[in-house]
Amino acid sequence: FQQFGFPPRRQFFSGPPQTFGVQADDVRGGSAYYFSWRHDGGRKYTGNAAFSLCTSLGGGWQPVGISSPDELRYVNSIVGRERLEYIWTGGVKSGNGFRWLNGEPFSVADWSHTGGLRRPQPDNREGGQENCLAVLNNFYNDGIKWHDVACHHVKPVICERRA
Repeated sequence: FQQFGFPPRRQFFSGPPQTFGVQADDVRGGSAYYFSWRHDGGRKYTGNAAFSLCTSLGGGWQPVGISSPDELRYVNSIVGRERLEYIWTGGVKSGNGFRWLNGEPFSVADWSHTGGLRRPQPDNREGGQENCLAVLNNFYNDGIKWHDVACHHVKPVICERRA
């Protein structure tokens, strides 16, 4: 394929149902989920590169938007069970708050009570440039919690699309 100028073929694996040519790692609650670290050898991405990875999957994939208490428990369980240090979400700064890039309502929040400056999140501590939302796994002895993070940091990502 590559010799003819076509992109390399995506590698598929056996598992949950395939959606739009990309194998979902899990399907639940009306959404399909794709875990980047299961497909790329544990590669980490900047916030922008994580967004590009998800959207490049086609079929409406975006970085995960956490819009219900059930989805919050689900994402936290994935981070804990997979023993991830952190992940990117599709949360981005919007005015004085945050929003989900996929358009889901920003109606649930699980911000940490602490961070690098020992202040509640979001604290925008990195020179006012903490414009991306990450889930960190006990990074500040605070459990699995949300933190605003500068988008140049690198992390794996959970991608989501409507199933």
